[in-house]
Amino acid sequence: MELRREKGGAFDLDEFLARPLLAHLATSSEHGARASVFWYLWEDKSVWMIVEEGYNTAQDRVRKDPRVALAFTELDAKAGQLYHVGMRGHASLEAWDDARAARLLQRYYRYLPGYRDGTFRPGDKATGRFPMVWLRVVPESVVLRSWNYREDLFR
Repeated sequence: MELRREKGGAFDLDEFLARPLLAHLATSSEHGARASVFWYLWEDKSVWMIVEEGYNTAQDRVRKDPRVALAFTELDAKAGQLYHVGMRGHASLEAWDDARAARLLQRYYRYLPGYRDGTFRPGDKATGRFPMVWLRVVPESVVLRSWNYREDLFR
């Protein structure tokens, strides 16, 4: 994986992606580019996202063209700091894994009112009307950028 740090991108990639941010996935289709937003898990130097067969359409586009791009951003408005990670790589569809699902979903559910840690049980989501699978992106190139917009944008 090629890693480039641009414009103040001196922050830690693993630490940044451990935050419960949103992954913006770009895929291609016969009608042009498409963008989807996902909760994600950064494990094994890959981005893992849950898709439902027959419900989501990102997996159909990945089957036709596995080349994808991902973007992650975080704004610290008080500090005037914007962080961005961009990735390009290839996506694949992987078998369902309950333990991985629990790790991903608990990252986000713990911020919901009334959520009690440890109560989430994903169960067997690999079967049913909309069986779930993993969309895995292995990045080939990663760029890290950060801007202090109070200083950088208003010079």
